[in-house]
Amino acid sequence: MQFFRRAAYIGVASIVVVVLGIITLRSRFPVGPAVIAITVIPLIGLLLAGRFTKSVIPDIIFGMIDTGLLTFFAVIGGVSFGVVGAIIGGVIGDAVTDGIAGFFEGYIARWLRSRGIDESRDPITTSLGKMAGCLLGSGVVLTIAWFAGVSIHMI
Repeated sequence: MQFFRRAAYIGVASIVVVVLGIITLRSRFPVGPAVIAITVIPLIGLLLAGRFTKSVIPDIIFGMIDTGLLTFFAVIGGVSFGVVGAIIGGVIGDAVTDGIAGFFEGYIARWLRSRGIDESRDPITTSLGKMAGCLLGSGVVLTIAWFAGVSIHMI
């Protein structure tokens, strides 16, 4: 029963994030700031589940680095080579950034343990923490691109 309750937190957060993403695109809001705002959804999920603690920091950092860099590669690929470039930039970016972000996640986890902070993994903290970090990291990159005048538009 506990498994299904925990899965519901992640499922509901995921659905809300997707719906807000679609609303953002249909309303033509600036995607970077909108994605940063959507970051609050998994953070609320962590609070509702009673899991928002320092132990979620490695997961948030992983997500920020992983998807922030992936978004950078996807934007560069998309601007340079269109949709296919964005896809390849995302695929290659994901492979590279998983390794880079994993390194930092492991380092931060070890640093927290050395200071007596329990950072043991939990399904809720790992999933919602990474979701929040991914949204925040990509939102920051997209916002910087928007301010820099990079044209990110729908077809």
